[in-house]
Amino acid sequence: MANNFMLFPSLSEEYLKQIRFQSKSTEFYYTNREGEEFELTGELIDQSTSTYKLRDNRGVWTQDDYNFGFRKKILLRTFQCLFGPAGVACRNARIGLAVTWTSLDSKQRGVFEVGQFGIDDIQLQEEADIQFQKAQLRGSVDFITVLYIADAGTPDDNEGHLANTPGFILGELERFTVKLDGSGSILPVFEVREEGQPLWYVKCDWNDPTSEALKETVSININMAHKNYKFLDRNQKTFDNQLLIEVMSSALLLIIERLRAEEAYWEDIMNGENLERGSVGEAIYYFKTTHNWDLSSPMSASLSMRKFFDQRM
Repeated sequence: MANNFMLFPSLSEEYLKQIRFQSKSTEFYYTNREGEEFELTGELIDQSTSTYKLRDNRGVWTQDDYNFGFRKKILLRTFQCLFGPAGVACRNARIGLAVTWTSLDSKQRGVFEVGQFGIDDIQLQEEADIQFQKAQLRGSVDFITVLYIADAGTPDDNEGHLANTPGFILGELERFTVKLDGSGSILPVFEVREEGQPLWYVKCDWNDPTSEALKETVSININMAHKNYKFLDRNQKTFDNQLLIEVMSSALLLIIERLRAEEAYWEDIMNGENLERGSVGEAIYYFKTTHNWDLSSPMSASLSMRKFFDQRM
């Protein structure tokens, strides 16, 4: 069995207690093509690993079509204990704070620098604002807040045992994971502007719902040109949340009932068998299993969906 040994002193539980690290709740968001910013809800799906699934209450965002980002306020109230012979860095070195990210599915990794501090600074209070471009990442992304050597110091005679190479990671402060896709749970909602068309309508253009992608064959269209669009526009005081719930529930029920009528595929969809990733069938199976939807009949499906949207919208 191989053992890992740290060559230099690093962050320990005792140091973490002394520096009084605080991290405010993470705020996820995305911006549309006009630069308007909208909130994304980070739904905690695994507390043991701090894993979040992103959800857009407007039903618009997908990682393929829009960017996403998050903000987090970070505070170190005291950190003098990290410097000197009894610490982890030379007295005249500077320590940096950064957020690293790794996406195995995308085969990408990177780092965002947040701030730096030295022994004479009082405290570190910064806001990390981290953004990614649309379609940049896939699958799960791991974020780790770390401390590292930003600027090397000049070691005193009793500091030769300390790390002093710029970029050397001294330890972790926190970590969390964001799942971007793989569940098929994103509803394909689009805002269109079509004179003479109803307030909303659904298009289903698949031939094989177990293999064809949801985002390429299904669309729930909200018509901005309709006189009653003001009741579905979240930016207006006339916005009616209950109307939006009814629209989303009814639209999704139409999609499900279209699938139910295709008996050759319905059984596979209900059993989660022979479903390709991102397909129409996988999306419905995800809703059924993850949110315990009862799809045994149109009436039970309608009730399940209305309860679901009532809780989340």
